[in-house]
Amino acid sequence: MALKTARLTIDRSLLPQKWDGLGIRFERHSVAKIKTASPPADMVLAKPAGALLSAEEAVGPEPRWNSILCGMRLEALDGTDVQGQGQLLITGRRFIGMIDNGTAAGGPPLSVGTSGSVFCFTFHRDDVYPPQVKKHRLTPSDFTFRSKEEQPVAFQLLVIAAMAYVANDKMGYWQDKNMLHSLSEEGRQGLLKS
Repeated sequence: MALKTARLTIDRSLLPQKWDGLGIRFERHSVAKIKTASPPADMVLAKPAGALLSAEEAVGPEPRWNSILCGMRLEALDGTDVQGQGQLLITGRRFIGMIDNGTAAGGPPLSVGTSGSVFCFTFHRDDVYPPQVKKHRLTPSDFTFRSKEEQPVAFQLLVIAAMAYVANDKMGYWQDKNMLHSLSEEGRQGLLKS
């Protein structure tokens, strides 16, 4: 599966929705914030739906995933240049991203809260090299994923400020060790277990 991207418009009143070409679905959730005194956040969450992909692009079951709230920048040689805040899913088979607050080259601002406009992408875990990690002293590390040479379009994904995750409608703190584990072979096998 090569890098696939799409700029989508999500209507919160019509959720849940799905996009077959990317193999993802969107659901609306009330998520408890890390600081429990704060009211829950009304969030649109992306989830894997690999069964929606065509037979040529099938990835297999994705029973578990890590849902990380972070900053991202996706650049590709086809002119794609998107950056902002959003959600990165790491499954045992692929990466799925949704930038819901940011900018995309050649288009209006992304904002799931106002216009419903988001930018989504997906690629297989085996399509990229292990990340280059830039450590910071007091903040989360940056993780840069570069595509392998055989990809039809070269691309790079930079993940910054990965500090929170969502699970069971609650937010929690995400740390570098969590990212490194989810990217390891042991972490990958754990995500593939049903």
